[in-house]
Amino acid sequence: MKRLSSKNAPPLKYLKDAKGNTVLVKLKDGEEFVGILDFSDSTMNVVLKDCLELKERTGELKTRYGTIFIRGSNILFISLNYTHVE
Repeated sequence: MKRLSSKNAPPLKYLKDAKGNTVLVKLKDGEEFVGILDFSDSTMNVVLKDCLELKERTGELKTRYGTIFIRGSNILFISLNYTHVE
């Protein structure tokens, strides 16, 4: 099994490679958004298409959005290749 190291691929490369995939973005204030990653940059600003906002503790649908921009400084983490079940 090949071991991943930061020498092989920096974390932002994984984010760049996830373009077009469904991701979960959790913000520092607890909000969660699921959508198709359309754009990311070196400061982790992201644009999500076909975005859903989920309720914080239950993961239930709260609101549907088209396209949203999330500033990287507000992001706690991003889960790549996320599968959301409605």
